[in-house]
Amino acid sequence: MSDAALLCASLRLLRGLGLLERRCAHCLTPFTPRGDEAFCPRCLPPLAPYRGAACPCCGLPLPPADRANAPSVPCGRCLSAPPPWADILFYGLYEGTLRDCLLRLKFSGELALAGPLGALLAKHLQHARPTARMPDCVLAVPQHPVHLRERGYNQAHELAAALCRELRLPLRHDLLRRTRRVSPQAGLDAAQRAANVHGSFAADARQLAGAHCWLLDDVMTTGSTARAACTALLEAGAASVTLLVMARTPSR
Repeated sequence: MSDAALLCASLRLLRGLGLLERRCAHCLTPFTPRGDEAFCPRCLPPLAPYRGAACPCCGLPLPPADRANAPSVPCGRCLSAPPPWADILFYGLYEGTLRDCLLRLKFSGELALAGPLGALLAKHLQHARPTARMPDCVLAVPQHPVHLRERGYNQAHELAAALCRELRLPLRHDLLRRTRRVSPQAGLDAAQRAANVHGSFAADARQLAGAHCWLLDDVMTTGSTARAACTALLEAGAASVTLLVMARTPSR
């Protein structure tokens, strides 16, 4: 069990015994939940999933001029270079409360946020894809071992672990790996991002042959990292990959 899972389980036990009041996972304000909500009534509405029009191939939210054709028409980039995944589902836009939660999870080590966020993604997945085929395995976009040692955790893995707990699915950390450390993607344009991560993943062909995979990442901007990781899985023999993303960066 990961540190985040152990922490969440301990908190649930303490709350169940009445030894710990429920505090909002985002603002830490005490509140009385109606069910198993982890976020208070003020923070939960801004965390509602995105319901607007988006490209059916990459999830890019569409500008108003293109929404009349949604969701059947892919964006320009996907028309010229279709992504390798079979389906994509993202929870919300990388802005506001969701962005704040993910930044705190990624850079401030607030791993207790992974459980509530993963639960939101699981609930959205069940609502948006009620007939979706269950995967043979769930994977998180991995970090390079050096990067992982420096940070101490992989935020995408923590989100994937929370999702798998909710849906009772197998999470695998041994089927996909980073083969080289890349420069940070922040500040790079789409072409630079694609070149930066090209060929930076390798997958286990012995165990992936014919497998239907779910691949999870915390944030998607241009999709270059997801494309590279997905390509590695398919080249290793995976039958299909469904991409799950907690937050999609809207077009600037």
